Amino acid sequence: MADDHPVVILGVSNMFENESDIHLLSAAVTISELFETLRQVPCDILITDYSFEGDSEPDGMHMLERVRRMYPALKIVLLTAHDDIVVVRQAMRLGVLGFISKSSGEFSALPMVVRSVMRGERYLDPTTSKAMLEYMLENNPGAQLLSAVKLSVREVEVLRLFVSGMTVTEIALQTKRSLKTISTQKKKAMIKLGARNDIELINAFGRMGGTHRQPDPGSDPT
Repeated sequence: MADDHPVVILGVSNMFENESDIHLLSAAVTISELFETLRQVPCDILITDYSFEGDSEPDGMHMLERVRRMYPALKIVLLTAHDDIVVVRQAMRLGVLGFISKSSGEFSALPMVVRSVMRGERYLDPTTSKAMLEYMLENNPGAQLLSAVKLSVREVEVLRLFVSGMTVTEIALQTKRSLKTISTQKKKAMIKLGARNDIELINAFGRMGGTHRQPDPGSDPT
């Protein structure tokens, strides 16, 4: 992990203490320490800030490009207060898999994010994901956004059936998958789309070009 605020590193370290499958191997508070650490301590995932105030070495995109060039297999999660949509888009283009805004209050989701990124999945915190969708709709309203938010094929299938009017239980029966699996896929899609409830989920999918239905107040809430 790399962050110029030691208190953030301490908070993340404490969060991982009870996670048996996640180990914080080392931490750096400057960019030079970051690259020295990466050289000495091989790791799977780098959790890093975007800006290192007062650092003598270039931060931001220059730092991320350098990491990608030197360690192309390293998976990166940005944990930063710099949540401007332009920054998020450029970071994702560089291959950053996870993005959590420090203002989003999603710190508690970090262990889940690490596991998702380890599987090669992308993650945007709900606030940033919603802002990204709104930006793309404003600038390219006719675009199909499924690939942009990295919904899996099965997540798209679950959303399509749910938006068509089926309950989670009915989707599980039709697809011959467990209720727990369908619920999990629906919840992951909600996170990626920045939807906080079924109505926002249906509306988001409708804006992306999927079929739209009016939400049924009595539908299966799972």
